[in-house]
Amino acid sequence: MIQPNIDIKKLFQKKFILLLNKESALKELLFNIFIYGTAYVVGGYLRDVLNEKESRDIDIIIDIENAKLLNILAGLEIGYEKNRHGGIKFRFETTIVDLWSLENNWAFKNKLVKLNEKDKLNSIAKGCFFNYDSLVINLHNYSYNTRNYNDFLKTKTLDILQKSPIYKSQNPTVEANIIRAFFLKQKYNIDFSQNLTDYLVKKIASLSDRYENGLERIIDIKTKYPKYQELTDDFLSKSIISFMEENKKSTNNLF
Repeated sequence: MIQPNIDIKKLFQKKFILLLNKESALKELLFNIFIYGTAYVVGGYLRDVLNEKESRDIDIIIDIENAKLLNILAGLEIGYEKNRHGGIKFRFETTIVDLWSLENNWAFKNKLVKLNEKDKLNSIAKGCFFNYDSLVINLHNYSYNTRNYNDFLKTKTLDILQKSPIYKSQNPTVEANIIRAFFLKQKYNIDFSQNLTDYLVKKIASLSDRYENGLERIIDIKTKYPKYQELTDDFLSKSIISFMEENKKSTNNLF
């Protein structure tokens, strides 16, 4: 678990202020967002702060309407592009920021996770796909939720937070989820929960049915994610085949 003597708020605030002092455009953007609502840093950036690692990018969810965000951007001289999943990507000098409004987040937009208006921090944490990525901190008051990440550290088990079949089937990044699961397993020598195991078996089999070569499809998607390149194609392929055989699933259609 995260050490109890760590002052998460203070540690994060110190790191984030240093970042904002470097990235004046990001500071200006957040200042304008805070006029209308708040923002939450989600996932890897907070995890990297806690583990004293440098981050390449930040994921931010903002609690203002997407139309208001676009109006803000229209008045600022900040270049941006649409990211893969309906959010906005900013390429600042030292940091890449992916930003979504709450209403555009896939889990809340499709009503797959209930948004508690009185406790949005915990709702956002529950909306994360993997427990490993479920870290959220409010940029206004630095309140945070790392409960699910703590569970990952304690049990050394990667899990999908939601059990709902609809939630899992509608997640838009199937191949990336598969790659990430095996990447984290190799990196941290962790186990998969039964919930995740069932998901992986189903989705890998589905890809094998949809494409002429299921493994080739997964390997091709991996090329789009530089952070997974230390996971070799050969190791990933063998890991998937071994996993499917262990779970008594035919691998005939994987090739």
